[in-house]
Parts: sequence; structure tokens; C-alpha cells
Amino acid sequence: MKRLMTMAAVLAAGAAFAGEKFELKGDAARGVEKYTMFCVSCHGEKGDGNGPAGAALTPKPTNFTDGANAARLTDEYVYKMVKDGGAANGKSPMMIAWGSTMKDDELRHVSAYVLKLKGKK
Repeated sequence: MKRLMTMAAVLAAGAAFAGEKFELKGDAARGVEKYTMFCVSCHGEKGDGNGPAGAALTPKPTNFTDGANAARLTDEYVYKMVKDGGAANGKSPMMIAWGSTMKDDELRHVSAYVLKLKGKK
């Protein structure tokens, strides 16, 4: 009985966390420097996927400025892609995981900057 009660408590706690809404809490202005350092070569200065290294990639880097991509570019999605990379999220392994290179607040700032570029064609 004690084991059953413990398992029920663990499941209830997990359900509570699963219902939490992701909050990015990033500052786009603070993300520009890291975006320029790590992302421009593929995604381009404007975020249109036309960076110098991006030309050689298949598939092409995501064009953040294309309105067709706006719906999928949520706060949580962009953060997970920047942090964990494409392969971990079922996307292109060409998208590098930056989680071991940047601190969490830097990942959040870069993600906020990417979101600022969203749909600005």
C-alpha cells in the first residue's frame, strides 16, 4: 500500500510539471552578440537562412523571416532547437546543439532574438 501511495504521489507531481507553460524569459537585445557569433554563418544576419555556410547545407537553414514558419517557431521550440540541436528534436542534424557552449541565460537571449526576426520578410 505504501508503495502504491508513493507511486501515485510521483505521478501526480509529474502531471503538475507537465502542465506548466514554458517561459522563455530571454532578452533579444542581449542575444544579438551570440546570434552574430554562432548563428549568422548559417541563418544569415537577417535570419533568412542565407548565411555563407548555409548555402552548402541540405536542408537549408530555417528562414526565420518567412511567415510560413511562424506558427512552429514558438518560444519553447526555438529554445529547444538552440539548446539541444536539430537531431535531438527530430530535425536536421546540421543544426548544432549549443547547450554545452552557452549558458542557459545566453540560450534564452539568443532564442528571444531569433523570435524577434520571426516573420520579418
